[in-house]
Amino acid sequence: MSNATIARREEIGSSIPAGKAAGGRLPGRVPEGDAIVSNDGATCEPVFVVGMNGSGTTMLLDCLGRHPELYGFPQETRLIPYLMSREASYGDLSVDENFHRLWDEVRSLPAFREINGNAPVPLPDDWRRGRRDLASILDTVFRYFGAHQGKQRWVEKTPQHVQHITSLAAMFPGARFLHVIRDGRDCAASFHRRWYRRPELTIFRWKKVVAMGSTQGAEIGSSRYLEVRYEDLTARPEPALRAICRFLAVPFDPAVLESDQPYLVAEPSEDARGLRPNSGKWERYFSPRTRDRLERIAGRQLARCGYHTSRADSDMDIPSWQRRYWAATEVLRPYGREIWRKLTGELERPWRVILTKPMTALRHREHNQY
Repeated sequence: MSNATIARREEIGSSIPAGKAAGGRLPGRVPEGDAIVSNDGATCEPVFVVGMNGSGTTMLLDCLGRHPELYGFPQETRLIPYLMSREASYGDLSVDENFHRLWDEVRSLPAFREINGNAPVPLPDDWRRGRRDLASILDTVFRYFGAHQGKQRWVEKTPQHVQHITSLAAMFPGARFLHVIRDGRDCAASFHRRWYRRPELTIFRWKKVVAMGSTQGAEIGSSRYLEVRYEDLTARPEPALRAICRFLAVPFDPAVLESDQPYLVAEPSEDARGLRPNSGKWERYFSPRTRDRLERIAGRQLARCGYHTSRADSDMDIPSWQRRYWAATEVLRPYGREIWRKLTGELERPWRVILTKPMTALRHREHNQY
């Protein structure tokens, strides 16, 4: 971890937990009369919130989406790396047919359609004047949704984009990255409690993606990359969020101190809003044997991140076949539950969105190492 990163950590005292959408609610479909115009993706200044799942990325998105200058897109797009890998296959984008094919693929992503009332985002009236590349198309789509709240600068949260910081930074030269880091044992406890995920697999992925994010962040520099500690943010939210606002070059607004995330409030009540400490639960949640097993896997990375561990030199691997088996069962189990909820009428989500999930998951895994 670089000295610049450590210095920023001490300044910010930051981090966060898990929950739901940005700005507290979905924006719904943008009214037909609202203008949508093309933009230059090379000059926009998006914000990417990244990190291990369960580290508080959703909560930070929720806080930032309340800022008057920042629009938090309330879904994980997940497939930007997939689109980046395919951009060249569309050929010369100055050819209208090629451009329209790429535009159609982007605007038809499940995350965009679901937010837009299950309809694709319309092509801008001035599309011929806009820059023709993937970055500009994505910027145009995000600003289309941001226009509903009168905002242009957007914040995207897909945790696993932590594995693609350098490529996203190259595609969006003005982008800034917030890497949320939480104790991997708390991530494992959260995943097991909420989704019955295998703790060993969770903390193995944690140590890999945290290290990858820190390495790539050092490559793009401290002016574009900031590590945010979940424990510090929830313990001292105002100084942490003030530092985040300075990093993003936006004025601090008290609205960012509010959050509807349920996992941050120890005793939920009608007037319980804002950030609350939510750390160290792994010590009570796991048995001593499980705690030792987790530290054998990720003790070294835990120590590097400043977390106390009795196995600071341990970095045990997990066989790849076992990781693949665990990962497959983790994908299939919740998907089966979602189909059952749809069949029984508990879920209103369109079948189109549900049935595209396996393909989305495959593409997501194809372009993410962990």
